[in-house]
Amino acid sequence: MKKVILLLISVILLVSCTKEIEFKGEQTDSKLVINSIMEPGEPVKAYISKSIFFLNNNADMVAPDDLMATLYVNGNLIGEMTRQSDTIWAGYEYVDLDSVKPIYKTIPAFVNDYRPNKGDVIKITATANGFDEVEGTSSPLPNNVDFSISKSELKYWEANEFSDSVTSITAIFDINIEIRDPNPGQLDYFKISNERNDYSYGDDRNSFTFYFSYDDPIFGGSGENGLLDVSFDARTEGVFTDQLFDGRSYPVKLLLYAYIYTDGTIDPSFYNAPICVEHLSKEYYYYLNTCDQGDEITQFFSEPAQTYTNVTNGYGIVGGRIMDTVRFPLPVEEP
Repeated sequence: MKKVILLLISVILLVSCTKEIEFKGEQTDSKLVINSIMEPGEPVKAYISKSIFFLNNNADMVAPDDLMATLYVNGNLIGEMTRQSDTIWAGYEYVDLDSVKPIYKTIPAFVNDYRPNKGDVIKITATANGFDEVEGTSSPLPNNVDFSISKSELKYWEANEFSDSVTSITAIFDINIEIRDPNPGQLDYFKISNERNDYSYGDDRNSFTFYFSYDDPIFGGSGENGLLDVSFDARTEGVFTDQLFDGRSYPVKLLLYAYIYTDGTIDPSFYNAPICVEHLSKEYYYYLNTCDQGDEITQFFSEPAQTYTNVTNGYGIVGGRIMDTVRFPLPVEEP
């Protein structure tokens, strides 16, 4: 009986804590959205959609069929961009209490075969009936980053027989990568990320998983809580500037956790952990930072964070990056 009473009191308290609040603000008109992160040497690609009101989650984000996009480089007209289709967003719908089904929304991509060079300034414009014309312009596309692994130290190693001549290996390494400032006297923006974090060959007799922890005393991170993002992730772990080492170099500290299964039939060079350093344009750096601020749990208790945009009369980001990779060998025998 006591349990029933306590349950009823809990239900009453939960109900009493719920209050429906009427939205009295203005509904903003839909605008065109351009999202394009370009890389030197790669065709220019832009995802173009339309914005939706934040209370209307089921609205269609696909831009009108008559939408046209145009590419300019260094102030010169390159030409129209060709419309394609790409699925870039996925979610789930709860069918009932026991099952869900995936939902995919397709946003058209507009592509031009022009391959920009380092230092190019890219402008993309978009027009459609019923919408203001929008345009976004990047700062000069960044150049390559000069970096290398300057030190590695084994912290932990354990190898065990797993099954059927398969060896299971767990290893942890301290790694310093030396990043050299590519543009002395200029503020540069960087991101360290993973190219991949799980790979297998054929079957589970030869596979490995790894991840990096960002544990740098200046740029942030602390042990496993500072996990690096996989490339193209829109969060800021591993993002920093050269403000503290302008014109010089800096050894960024990483922890590498590796888990290997091997039967000895694969070339040991197969087991390697790619470390990627991305040189970001200013716009992309600001965009990543504001996206991350909007995802913070403290946002529940503060003013909403405005996502950075450099698209006039609309929303989105037109920026650039260039990514270089070094590969750390994962030993299948204790070093």
